[in-house]
Amino acid sequence: MRGTLKGGGARSRLLPPPFVFCAILAAITAIASGCGTEATHAQIEGTLGSHAQARQVPHRGASIVATALAATVPIFHSPGARRPFRTLASPTTVGEPLVFLVRGRRPGWESVYLPVRPDGSTGWIRDQDVTLAWNPFNLRVRLGPRVLVVRKSGSVIARYRVGVGRTVLPTPTGRYYIVELLKQPDPKGLYGPYAFGTSAFSHVLYSFGGGPGQIGIHGTNDPSSVGRSVSHGCIRLSNAAITRLAQELPLGTPVTITR
Repeated sequence: MRGTLKGGGARSRLLPPPFVFCAILAAITAIASGCGTEATHAQIEGTLGSHAQARQVPHRGASIVATALAATVPIFHSPGARRPFRTLASPTTVGEPLVFLVRGRRPGWESVYLPVRPDGSTGWIRDQDVTLAWNPFNLRVRLGPRVLVVRKSGSVIARYRVGVGRTVLPTPTGRYYIVELLKQPDPKGLYGPYAFGTSAFSHVLYSFGGGPGQIGIHGTNDPSSVGRSVSHGCIRLSNAAITRLAQELPLGTPVTITR
C-alpha cells in the first residue's frame, strides 16, 4: 500500500537540527560531527494528480502533501497572481525535500501552510511545481494532559506521554506539519535517536542553538522529563516512541497542538 514520495523521497540526515532543541549549544556542535549518513524513512501512500482524484478521499482523516519538484517553489498571495511574494528552496537547509501541507485547492493551484514565521503562514503554489500525495496520518498534541495522539485513517493507533514547554517558554498552539526528520549520531544523546522539525516556531525564542527557534518533536536522554513541562518549547517523547514514529510518519504529516 505504500508508494514512493516523488520529488526525492523522505530522508533523514545526520545534521545539526535548527529547531529549539531543549539543551545546550555544545550538544548541537556534537550532532554536526555526524553529517553525511542517510537513512530511509516512511513513505506517503498513493500519489494523485487531479482535482477529481483529490475529491475521492481514500480514507477518513487523510491530508494532501505537496513535494517540490524543482530547486525553488514560488509562493503567491492568491491563485493567478502575477508575481510571487517569496520563494522557498528545495532541498531544505538540512537536505530534506521541501514539503507543504495542503489546506485547500483550486484548479492548477494549492493553498498550503508554509514552514516559515509567523506561525500559521499560508500561500498559494502552482500544481506544476509540486507532486501531490495522500497521507493517512495525523498527530494531535494536548498540552494540558501532555499527551500526543497518533491517528491513521481517522483511527487512534497510539497515545504517548510527552514533555512540553515551560510556562515562560510555552509550546505554541495551532495547526502545523512535519517539515524534516533528523537521525541523531548518538541514539542515547540529548535528543534521543530521532528528531522531527515542524513548521511551528517559538513565540519567545527567535534564535536558539544557531537555529531560528523552530519547534522539534524528539527523543530524550532524560526519561523523567517526559510528561512534564520542562522544555524550551519542543515536544519530548520516549526514545521508543520517537523511533516508532520516525519509521511510520511521512514528511508533511499534520501536527495540531491544543491546550
